[in-house]
Amino acid sequence: MSYPMEDQPVDAMPTMPGDSGLGAASIGMPMTYRIARNGARPLHFKGSELAMAMSYTPELPYWYEINLYRTSDAEFVVAIRLFHQSEEQTDTIEAWKFPSLEHALEVVETYDPAHDVTFFVPSEFGDTPASELAARALDLQWRISAARRHYQGLVGELMSELDVA
Repeated sequence: MSYPMEDQPVDAMPTMPGDSGLGAASIGMPMTYRIARNGARPLHFKGSELAMAMSYTPELPYWYEINLYRTSDAEFVVAIRLFHQSEEQTDTIEAWKFPSLEHALEVVETYDPAHDVTFFVPSEFGDTPASELAARALDLQWRISAARRHYQGLVGELMSELDVA
């Protein structure tokens, strides 16, 4: 399991003695961020984190983290990360910049975790009986449904955090 901790603040923050600079005192304060993205250039911006929600549960093989930032030029950044318990799977990051909060929240709400569900096709696919193919299709359909429910619960948590803030 790889943990690309890419959105740690880039600039040094004034800290209290014994403080790492990433604690409660820095929440909401403008910082420079660099978010590494899969298949794209890193996203650089100066701003502050508005909200974060994470769905980590030890029983599940994966979890999501959603971060919402406001940039210093009044734009919004959304980062959606997928982490895996297994070291054999690669964690992924999607991040986008938007001109308004409404656009950013729309992407959070319409993101489809079905794209994140992996599926193995056996090399002897042509010789596989129809009943086994049907069972695999049902399993895939169940895993997509479970991923969508899991993600939507996290979206509800994020929206609740924004509503309170």
